[in-house]
Amino acid sequence: MMTTRSQREFLKVQHLELERLLQDVAQHPAMSLNLQQRKTEIEEQLAQLPVGNKEPRTVLFFSGDPVRGSLGIDASFAGRVLEPFQNMVMNQHACRWHGTLGSRGRRAGESESSLLLTGLPRGSFGLELTKAENNDLFEEDQLSETLAHVTRLIESAAKSDEDFAIELDETSPRVVQNLRDFLKVVSEGNAGLRLETGDFRCSLNPLQASEAFTRVSDTKTTDATIDMHGTFRGLLLEDWRFNFVNEDGHKISGKLDDELSGDQAKELQQTYFDLPCIANLVKSTVLFKNGKERTTFTLKGLSDLPKDAERPPPED
Repeated sequence: MMTTRSQREFLKVQHLELERLLQDVAQHPAMSLNLQQRKTEIEEQLAQLPVGNKEPRTVLFFSGDPVRGSLGIDASFAGRVLEPFQNMVMNQHACRWHGTLGSRGRRAGESESSLLLTGLPRGSFGLELTKAENNDLFEEDQLSETLAHVTRLIESAAKSDEDFAIELDETSPRVVQNLRDFLKVVSEGNAGLRLETGDFRCSLNPLQASEAFTRVSDTKTTDATIDMHGTFRGLLLEDWRFNFVNEDGHKISGKLDDELSGDQAKELQQTYFDLPCIANLVKSTVLFKNGKERTTFTLKGLSDLPKDAERPPPED
């Protein structure tokens, strides 16, 4: 079974071929009619494949040293590369959809993000991973979004520090460690990779995979816990994000801490919304190999200002 993008490309090739044939048989009414009908059918099929489609399924195509044409792939390489990929998916899924992901231990919703090896597509040798079938369409949508994010994350690591930084905003540090482990296997195996998830695709030749591994490995993150005075502007539970305005009127936004429960987040919203308070934050500074920095904030909790230090909220 092809991904959405592969289906679209296959249909476009057929469409172009039919247009060429129609030009060749323009003087033959019967053949021209049949070809036109087939061309219309393909156009209808293309219209049913919206751009940006996501699926609870992904295909990893490998080339290079671990692959023997379309015959097979080194079993040791396949085993070593699948584990960190599955961990990336599980960790990102837990962080994005359950709001809880500690630095170690079990992850929430593991059964929802567990993938099955369901096919071995040929060409460059591929490994098709699919969610086990069930009747929960909501779970499928969540896993589809997770797989699309993982695809974009791998692609960004191969592009530039700036692209990688953007994707890191929505990525748990635990996922980045899995990404490093995944790219290490690909890089040390001198392998190329093409990853397809729904309508999303990224392609890395062996050199690009090695550069992506170096970028991820050389990206350093330092964390510092700080207290910031200001006004709490609320949170978005669905996105697990908060908004805060410090004493100088600067707007601060970021993620809620993974250790907070949904009930604790709701309590913060009810108690401190639009009020002066102290935000307990983790300030994370990401230093890239080119010397650029990117700072993000994670909210761990809120507390009252000392009685003699309360101030009116800053004006917008």
